[in-house]
Amino acid sequence: MISTWRHSGFHVFCGNCIWASFSQERVQDLADEGTVIYSAKDGKDRKIFDAPDGLAAMCSHVPNQGEQMERCYRF
Repeated sequence: MISTWRHSGFHVFCGNCIWASFSQERVQDLADEGTVIYSAKDGKDRKIFDAPDGLAAMCSHVPNQGEQMERCYRF
């Protein structure tokens, strides 16, 4: 019976879980000042956010429930 089943194209990713789409090691939370600093991979550039703006920037990388997000960066 399974050999007659027509495949719909649906598939499931069975790889390692990706917990965050940003590096937690590069995030500094300065709670006393109410700011969040995110450093670039090379360590040369930094972005400084107010705490709510930093949280909003990180949350923009989290897909809605039941959705899948894929980002492609081309140079």
